[in-house]
Amino acid sequence: MGGVHWYMAATYVGAVVGAGFASGQEALTFFVTYGAWGVIGILGAMVGFAAMGALNFALAQDMADGSYRRILEITCGRGWAKYYDIIITCFLLAGVGVMLAGAGSLVLQQWGLHPLVGILLTACVAGMSSHGGIKGVFWVNALLVPGILLSTVGLGIFGFTKLWPLLQNSGIQALWGTTPSPLVPNWWLAAIIYLAYNSMLGIAACIPLAAALPTGKSALWGGTMGGLTLGLLLLAGSIAVWGGGLAAIETPVPMARVATEAHSVIGSLYGIIIWSAMITTAATNLFAVTRRLGNKPRLITIGGLLVLALGLSLVGFTSLVGLLYPAFGYMGCLYVIQALAYFCRKWWPQIMGKVR
Repeated sequence: MGGVHWYMAATYVGAVVGAGFASGQEALTFFVTYGAWGVIGILGAMVGFAAMGALNFALAQDMADGSYRRILEITCGRGWAKYYDIIITCFLLAGVGVMLAGAGSLVLQQWGLHPLVGILLTACVAGMSSHGGIKGVFWVNALLVPGILLSTVGLGIFGFTKLWPLLQNSGIQALWGTTPSPLVPNWWLAAIIYLAYNSMLGIAACIPLAAALPTGKSALWGGTMGGLTLGLLLLAGSIAVWGGGLAAIETPVPMARVATEAHSVIGSLYGIIIWSAMITTAATNLFAVTRRLGNKPRLITIGGLLVLALGLSLVGFTSLVGLLYPAFGYMGCLYVIQALAYFCRKWWPQIMGKVR
């Protein structure tokens, strides 16, 4: 059973940790920018991820329904479900486009290759994984997520060794901040927006997988473990950026700069880690959209969706992240409130019964 827990947790992590997460841009934008308050925001987001993942996955497993549309109807009502269904499906596909664009930017920046090399390779791996069905998505996440986890924690420890002397001398002032984006002016609003758009995308992408789990307990603990892991990764990434100092924000990939500062070889290796994060998110999102459009991930469907994502990727990585993520976060805030309200009213006693 522990293996099933890990597969579900790894898939949840893989659905959320994409280019923005592994690059350090999300940590910088939504948490590091606010200094010490950002730590509180991270802890709040971690609890939110664990709760949303555990409750939604257990519900999906109990119903054995792999459609996130059906889960939305139950938690938010049919009227809202239609709205959320359209938004989530569009943004899941947009997420594939963001990952492809990020892969193109990464191979150009790190290795001087043409962006199409990264875009096409990522599209091929994501497409093959999705065509492999649930086992294919589980496999690619279980293979790649451990590397993302270990490298992020490692850079977090490296950043902490640099940050600790500053904390001893200056206290929490060592957790520097910068001017926040006008779209997210407050630390608490940033944490809510971050949780909202990531939980909508991550949970929707994982619903088909959660529905296939053998027991409600495995779904519950898989979501909890995945949510807590996401919070720890976010904290480690933020500490790495804080340890890198203000110079870290001068590059589009702060974590890569921190890794290169540790050692040039580590910097190159971390480029591969970021790429793997893009692949896990692209694969999980693509599978969820294909399942939404039909029961089986047909090649013609996967190919058509990848063509659309390829077209979107031409807009550019930075532009897509800067515009799509905050906008989707605001749209998702009401969803988080509605879902948690439903579970508090109807589902919590039954979930606890599954644990006993």
